[in-house]
Amino acid sequence: MCRENPRPAGNGTEQDARMELATARRNMIERQLRPAPVADERVLAAFDAVPREAFAPAAQRALAYADLELPLPCGQRMMTPRTEALLLQALAPRPGERVLEVGAGSGFLAACMATLGARVDALELHAELAAAARAALAAQEAGAVTVHHADAWDWQPETSYDAVALTGSLPAYDPRFERWLDPPGRLLAIVGAPPVAEARLVHCYAPGQRAVRSLFELPARPLARPGDDA
Repeated sequence: MCRENPRPAGNGTEQDARMELATARRNMIERQLRPAPVADERVLAAFDAVPREAFAPAAQRALAYADLELPLPCGQRMMTPRTEALLLQALAPRPGERVLEVGAGSGFLAACMATLGARVDALELHAELAAAARAALAAQEAGAVTVHHADAWDWQPETSYDAVALTGSLPAYDPRFERWLDPPGRLLAIVGAPPVAEARLVHCYAPGQRAVRSLFELPARPLARPGDDA
Protein backbone atom coordinates (compact mmCIF):
# COMPACT_ATOMS: atom_id res chain seq x y z
CA MET A 1 0.00 0.00 0.00
CA CYS A 2 1.19 3.52 -0.73
CA ARG A 3 0.74 6.02 2.10
CA GLU A 4 1.27 9.73 2.52
CA ASN A 5 3.05 11.20 5.51
CA PRO A 6 0.90 12.17 8.51
CA ARG A 7 -0.12 15.80 8.76
CA PRO A 8 2.16 17.79 11.05
CA ALA A 9 0.69 19.85 13.86
CA GLY A 10 -0.22 23.35 12.68
CA ASN A 11 0.20 26.75 14.29
CA GLY A 12 -2.46 29.40 14.85
CA THR A 13 -6.23 29.12 14.94
CA GLU A 14 -8.47 27.43 12.42
CA GLN A 15 -9.86 30.82 11.43
CA ASP A 16 -6.35 32.14 10.82
CA ALA A 17 -5.62 29.12 8.61
CA ARG A 18 -8.79 29.71 6.56
CA MET A 19 -7.89 33.36 6.08
CA GLU A 20 -4.37 32.44 5.00
CA LEU A 21 -5.71 29.93 2.49
CA ALA A 22 -8.21 32.47 1.12
CA THR A 23 -5.39 34.96 0.63
CA ALA A 24 -3.23 32.29 -1.00
CA ARG A 25 -6.08 31.42 -3.37
CA ARG A 26 -6.47 35.03 -4.48
CA ASN A 27 -2.72 35.37 -4.92
CA MET A 28 -2.64 32.16 -6.99
CA ILE A 29 -5.26 33.52 -9.36
CA GLU A 30 -3.68 36.95 -9.76
CA ARG A 31 0.02 36.03 -9.70
CA GLN A 32 0.08 32.57 -11.29
CA LEU A 33 -3.01 31.98 -13.41
CA ARG A 34 -3.68 35.33 -15.06
CA PRO A 35 -0.02 35.75 -16.16
CA ALA A 36 0.07 32.12 -17.42
CA PRO A 37 -2.00 33.36 -19.32
CA VAL A 38 -5.36 32.01 -18.20
CA ALA A 39 -7.82 34.48 -19.70
CA ASP A 40 -11.02 32.42 -19.44
CA GLU A 41 -12.97 33.98 -16.57
CA ARG A 42 -15.00 30.79 -16.17
CA VAL A 43 -11.81 28.85 -15.44
CA LEU A 44 -10.61 31.50 -12.99
CA ALA A 45 -13.99 31.41 -11.26
CA ALA A 46 -13.79 27.61 -10.97
CA PHE A 47 -10.35 27.83 -9.38
CA ASP A 48 -11.72 30.40 -6.96
CA ALA A 49 -14.76 28.26 -6.12
CA VAL A 50 -13.10 24.86 -5.62
CA PRO A 51 -10.93 24.71 -2.46
CA ARG A 52 -7.71 23.22 -3.76
CA GLU A 53 -6.49 22.46 -0.23
CA ALA A 54 -9.36 19.98 0.18
CA PHE A 55 -7.78 17.84 -2.55
CA ALA A 56 -4.12 18.20 -1.56
CA PRO A 57 -2.50 15.57 0.66
CA ALA A 58 -2.95 16.45 4.32
CA ALA A 59 0.76 17.11 4.88
CA GLN A 60 0.84 19.46 1.86
CA ARG A 61 -2.30 21.54 2.34
CA ALA A 62 -0.41 24.66 3.35
CA LEU A 63 1.24 24.49 -0.09
CA ALA A 64 -1.97 23.90 -2.05
CA TYR A 65 -1.76 27.29 -3.79
CA ALA A 66 1.99 27.40 -4.33
CA ASP A 67 3.48 27.13 -7.82
CA LEU A 68 4.61 23.58 -7.05
CA GLU A 69 3.80 20.00 -7.95
CA LEU A 70 2.68 18.22 -4.79
CA PRO A 71 3.43 14.55 -4.06
CA LEU A 72 0.46 12.18 -3.99
CA PRO A 73 0.38 8.59 -2.76
CA CYS A 74 1.45 5.83 -5.13
CA GLY A 75 4.27 7.86 -6.65
CA GLN A 76 1.91 10.27 -8.40
CA ARG A 77 1.92 14.07 -8.30
CA MET A 78 -0.64 16.88 -8.21
CA MET A 79 0.15 19.26 -11.07
CA THR A 80 0.84 22.93 -10.44
CA PRO A 81 -2.20 25.22 -10.39
CA ARG A 82 -0.88 26.92 -13.52
CA THR A 83 -0.69 23.65 -15.47
CA GLU A 84 -4.12 22.47 -14.34
CA ALA A 85 -5.69 25.84 -15.23
CA LEU A 86 -4.10 25.87 -18.69
CA LEU A 87 -5.34 22.32 -19.34
CA LEU A 88 -8.84 23.21 -18.17
CA GLN A 89 -8.84 26.34 -20.34
CA ALA A 90 -7.76 24.30 -23.36
CA LEU A 91 -10.41 21.62 -22.84
CA ALA A 92 -13.10 24.26 -22.10
CA PRO A 93 -15.84 21.97 -20.74
CA ARG A 94 -19.30 23.34 -21.35
CA PRO A 95 -22.48 22.86 -19.30
CA GLY A 96 -24.08 19.49 -19.95
CA GLU A 97 -21.07 17.98 -21.73
CA ARG A 98 -19.88 14.47 -20.92
CA VAL A 99 -16.16 14.50 -20.10
CA LEU A 100 -13.77 11.63 -19.43
CA GLU A 101 -10.63 12.32 -17.42
CA VAL A 102 -7.92 9.66 -17.63
CA GLY A 103 -5.90 9.97 -14.44
CA ALA A 104 -8.12 11.34 -11.66
CA GLY A 105 -5.21 11.92 -9.29
CA SER A 106 -6.37 14.15 -6.44
CA GLY A 107 -9.79 14.76 -8.01
CA PHE A 108 -9.28 18.54 -8.12
CA LEU A 109 -9.34 18.94 -11.91
CA ALA A 110 -12.49 16.82 -12.17
CA ALA A 111 -14.11 19.03 -9.51
CA CYS A 112 -13.27 22.11 -11.59
CA MET A 113 -14.75 20.49 -14.69
CA ALA A 114 -17.94 19.78 -12.77
CA THR A 115 -18.02 23.37 -11.53
CA LEU A 116 -18.04 24.41 -15.20
CA GLY A 117 -21.15 22.28 -15.68
CA ALA A 118 -19.70 19.07 -17.13
CA ARG A 119 -20.64 15.53 -16.13
CA VAL A 120 -17.35 13.80 -15.46
CA ASP A 121 -16.15 10.21 -15.41
CA ALA A 122 -12.62 10.07 -13.98
CA LEU A 123 -10.47 6.95 -14.27
CA GLU A 124 -7.79 6.21 -11.68
CA LEU A 125 -5.48 3.19 -11.82
CA HIS A 126 -4.47 3.28 -8.15
CA ALA A 127 -7.19 2.16 -5.73
CA GLU A 128 -5.93 4.34 -2.88
CA LEU A 129 -5.88 7.47 -5.02
CA ALA A 130 -9.35 6.67 -6.39
CA ALA A 131 -10.72 6.32 -2.85
CA ALA A 132 -9.10 9.58 -1.71
CA ALA A 133 -10.44 11.45 -4.75
CA ARG A 134 -13.95 10.08 -4.14
CA ALA A 135 -13.81 11.19 -0.51
CA ALA A 136 -12.61 14.69 -1.39
CA LEU A 137 -15.25 15.07 -4.12
CA ALA A 138 -17.99 13.82 -1.81
CA ALA A 139 -16.93 16.31 0.88
CA GLN A 140 -17.30 19.09 -1.71
CA GLU A 141 -20.65 17.65 -2.89
CA ALA A 142 -19.34 17.27 -6.44
CA GLY A 143 -22.13 14.95 -7.49
CA ALA A 144 -21.45 15.38 -11.21
CA VAL A 145 -18.17 13.42 -10.91
CA THR A 146 -17.83 9.63 -10.80
CA VAL A 147 -14.40 8.21 -10.05
CA HIS A 148 -13.74 4.74 -11.43
CA HIS A 149 -10.89 2.56 -10.17
CA ALA A 150 -9.96 1.32 -13.62
CA ASP A 151 -7.13 0.70 -16.07
CA ALA A 152 -7.64 3.06 -19.00
CA TRP A 153 -5.81 0.69 -21.32
CA ASP A 154 -8.49 -1.98 -20.87
CA TRP A 155 -11.52 0.11 -19.92
CA GLN A 156 -14.69 -0.20 -21.96
CA PRO A 157 -17.00 2.81 -21.44
CA GLU A 158 -20.75 2.46 -21.52
CA THR A 159 -21.13 5.80 -23.25
CA SER A 160 -19.22 8.16 -25.55
CA TYR A 161 -17.93 11.58 -24.54
CA ASP A 162 -17.83 15.11 -25.83
CA ALA A 163 -14.29 15.52 -24.52
CA VAL A 164 -11.50 13.33 -23.15
CA ALA A 165 -8.55 14.64 -21.11
CA LEU A 166 -5.37 12.67 -20.50
CA THR A 167 -3.58 14.06 -17.44
CA GLY A 168 -0.43 11.96 -17.92
CA SER A 169 1.95 11.97 -20.86
CA LEU A 170 2.21 9.42 -23.66
CA PRO A 171 5.59 8.73 -25.30
CA ALA A 172 3.85 9.06 -28.68
CA TYR A 173 0.33 10.05 -29.66
CA ASP A 174 -2.06 7.11 -29.38
CA PRO A 175 -5.31 7.39 -31.37
CA ARG A 176 -6.98 4.67 -29.31
CA PHE A 177 -8.44 7.32 -27.00
CA GLU A 178 -10.30 8.90 -29.91
CA ARG A 179 -12.69 5.96 -30.02
CA TRP A 180 -14.32 7.18 -26.80
CA LEU A 181 -15.35 10.46 -28.40
CA ASP A 182 -18.72 11.33 -29.84
CA PRO A 183 -17.80 13.24 -33.04
CA PRO A 184 -17.20 16.06 -33.25
CA GLY A 185 -15.28 15.71 -30.02
CA ARG A 186 -11.99 16.86 -28.60
CA LEU A 187 -9.11 15.06 -26.97
CA LEU A 188 -6.62 16.81 -24.73
CA ALA A 189 -3.39 14.78 -24.87
CA ILE A 190 0.07 15.23 -23.37
CA VAL A 191 2.74 13.77 -25.61
CA GLY A 192 6.44 13.35 -24.93
CA ALA A 193 9.04 11.63 -22.79
CA PRO A 194 10.58 13.06 -19.60
CA PRO A 195 11.55 15.70 -18.79
CA VAL A 196 9.31 17.77 -21.10
CA ALA A 197 6.10 16.99 -22.97
CA GLU A 198 3.69 18.93 -25.19
CA ALA A 199 0.01 19.48 -24.54
CA ARG A 200 -2.09 19.04 -27.69
CA LEU A 201 -5.76 19.59 -28.40
CA VAL A 202 -7.08 17.16 -31.01
CA HIS A 203 -10.44 17.91 -32.62
CA CYS A 204 -11.90 14.66 -33.95
CA TYR A 205 -14.55 15.15 -36.61
CA ALA A 206 -14.92 11.54 -37.79
CA PRO A 207 -12.83 8.35 -37.60
CA GLY A 208 -9.44 9.24 -39.01
CA GLN A 209 -10.35 12.89 -39.49
CA ARG A 210 -8.67 15.12 -36.95
CA ALA A 211 -7.12 18.55 -36.51
CA VAL A 212 -4.27 18.92 -34.02
CA ARG A 213 -3.26 22.12 -32.23
CA SER A 214 -0.05 22.36 -30.22
CA LEU A 215 -0.65 24.22 -26.94
CA PHE A 216 2.27 24.50 -24.53
CA GLU A 217 5.08 22.54 -22.90
CA LEU A 218 4.85 21.04 -19.43
CA PRO A 219 6.72 18.50 -17.30
CA ALA A 220 6.30 14.97 -18.65
CA ARG A 221 4.59 12.77 -16.06
CA PRO A 222 3.87 9.44 -17.81
CA LEU A 223 0.30 8.20 -17.73
CA ALA A 224 0.12 5.45 -15.11
CA ARG A 225 0.21 1.88 -16.43
CA PRO A 226 -0.52 -1.39 -14.57
CA GLY A 227 2.43 -2.23 -12.31
CA ASP A 228 3.34 1.42 -11.68
CA ASP A 229 3.68 2.16 -7.97
CA ALA A 230 6.06 3.65 -5.46
